[in-house]
Amino acid sequence: MPKVSEEYKERKRVTIMESALKCFGEKGYHLTTMDDIVAYSNMSKGLIYNYFKSKEELYISLMDERSKNTLEHLSNRFKQIPTAKEKVKEFFRIYREAALTEEWRSFIRVHLEFWIYSSRQEYLREFMNTRYKSQFRDFLAGIIEQGKTDGEFKPEVQVDIVASLFWSMIDGICLHYSVLWEDYAYKEHFSVTEEMVLKYILV
Repeated sequence: MPKVSEEYKERKRVTIMESALKCFGEKGYHLTTMDDIVAYSNMSKGLIYNYFKSKEELYISLMDERSKNTLEHLSNRFKQIPTAKEKVKEFFRIYREAALTEEWRSFIRVHLEFWIYSSRQEYLREFMNTRYKSQFRDFLAGIIEQGKTDGEFKPEVQVDIVASLFWSMIDGICLHYSVLWEDYAYKEHFSVTEEMVLKYILV
């Protein structure tokens, strides 16, 4: 048997996850079967099981990897931005100017469904809680701490609460957009939310 390169394996793994994301976005986690992912990816079921032992493992790997990539991208981008205020503004700009495609709507649905699904599974709830605190909340908390230290943000701002509110508002806007679509003023909601947040935290 010829040896398979690590690059080839990684391409196959990425293709499987991209196919799964499409299926989960169109049908939802519970209705999607491994056969659906097999059909969409044009790979054999045996090959997919070589990479992921179950649909759940595939789902978790997909969400975990996309989350890490998102935070890594944001972190690298923000290294070039000196002030906390500008980082907050850039953060809102990224979401506000996201391409409003069906792919974006699908990812929103998959992401939020994963949150709901994990709340019913104890081991997943712990996984999500840890990931949320150590990745998403801490990422924003670091920016807010910087703003307080540098005197940009009010000293009484509660870092963890404000960081959590950031993500709550973003998830809420994205959820409404994914359901209402063209009847929802996505960009305008982000603009107004940015104004409210800055008014609350800025000195």
